Amino acid sequence: MRHVFILNPVAGKNRLALMIRGKIDAYFARHPELEHRVRLTDEPGAATRIAREECEAGGPVRLYACGGDGTLQETANGILPDCDVELAVIPCGSGNDYVRTFGGRESFMELDNLIEGEAIPVDAVDCDGRLSLNIASIGMDASVGQKMQRYKNLPGINGSMAYNLAVVDVFCHPIGEQMDIEIEGEDGETITRSGRYLMTLAANGQYYGGGYRGAPQAVPDDGVLDFVLVKKISRAKIPFFLGKYKAGDYADLDCCEHIRGSAMRVRAANPMVCNVDGECFSASEMAFSILRGAFRFVLPKSVAAARKVIGGAYAQTVL
Repeated sequence: MRHVFILNPVAGKNRLALMIRGKIDAYFARHPELEHRVRLTDEPGAATRIAREECEAGGPVRLYACGGDGTLQETANGILPDCDVELAVIPCGSGNDYVRTFGGRESFMELDNLIEGEAIPVDAVDCDGRLSLNIASIGMDASVGQKMQRYKNLPGINGSMAYNLAVVDVFCHPIGEQMDIEIEGEDGETITRSGRYLMTLAANGQYYGGGYRGAPQAVPDDGVLDFVLVKKISRAKIPFFLGKYKAGDYADLDCCEHIRGSAMRVRAANPMVCNVDGECFSASEMAFSILRGAFRFVLPKSVAAARKVIGGAYAQTVL
């Protein structure tokens, strides 16, 4: 198997992704029997192109997305069907939310631990052709994600701080969209909702936005998506709601509804901001569906071992 590191040179504060280049070279100097290469991204979408090229080259390959959740999402979207590919991540971006579901970024940053890790099948969310490993959302939080890009490159601002600043920005503008929602539930039933909503989530992972636990019950390989619907509330209640929401402790709030299922369609009269693992765009209609076992995702050796000990329930137990 060849090891290909797709490195985003501007990812992370102080260009952390570039700093790991030396560790990569040192590891493979100790293991000359392993084939590897490092490829730098040079523009938005480059990770997708590189991943596709490596798939087309054939043979078993492990692709390491060296950057944030956006680099991971781009890399995943370049993987071609029926290719012998494993997907790994070295989380050196501003948020690194996907790996939080697996216990956090520390183990993924240990190169020996990661390279000697094990690939497991994980699901993905199909968002009208865009693939998300983690969480796709519509509404206020997506608007926050869009504005977060403006703040996260400011000096001294980390991912969580950028998200909080973007929340304040969005809070100062009109919030809440009229949405018509249709969900295919876990048992195949059709569930419909209509009203003004702050946001809706289609979640395969638990965290987004630099540590907000928007879907605390989501498990990346259980074959089901977790849909979270948040009704519009008064501005006075939003600070209290956000505190509970960030901690994933909102089950007792009347404005929140959690539904497990396989697909969701959201329609609105006006274009809504959508966020797919950090990629933001606008649409008046969006469809989300589960792709079971879409990727073979590499867990660090220590995480894979812990998962076996606790019977695969890493998402709820390792944390």
